[in-house]
Amino acid sequence: MEFFLPCVPPRATHHAKKIVNIRLRDGRSFAKLADKPELVSARETWISLLRPYMPPAPIAPPVSLTLELTWPWRSSDPKRLREKFDRIPCEVKPDCTNAAKTIEDLLVVLGFIPGDEKVAELIVRKFIGNRPGLALRIATIGPLWAAEATKAPFILTGITAS
Repeated sequence: MEFFLPCVPPRATHHAKKIVNIRLRDGRSFAKLADKPELVSARETWISLLRPYMPPAPIAPPVSLTLELTWPWRSSDPKRLREKFDRIPCEVKPDCTNAAKTIEDLLVVLGFIPGDEKVAELIVRKFIGNRPGLALRIATIGPLWAAEATKAPFILTGITAS
């Protein structure tokens, strides 16, 4: 399953939390993490965009998940860069892992994948470009990939510590 969601991806991630104090009737209190309004808004945005693509059943594990987030060009990006390239790598917040975690959790909630522990391969790319949005690909990892996994691990050679 793959599709493109044209949107300006929210920059809020699952790290957008605040500490709130909860007071009990007996006078005791305790601290609890709660979502900041920008995270609540980001989740609502992602849910409304993803809901029309919900599969009838979750994708069978093990799952390969590819996310490509593209934000619009910034005013600080030179015009010659915009004319030369369709998109360029994004080096600003949010970081890839935090952006992926928010979307991955919502894919579980909406029934795209059975659980985030079922994701065996995760590819996340961030760009700035002409066509803002989220390109998403979810697939079951087949036997060809499994055969590759049994090969010896990739080892860097020729690198020495200084």
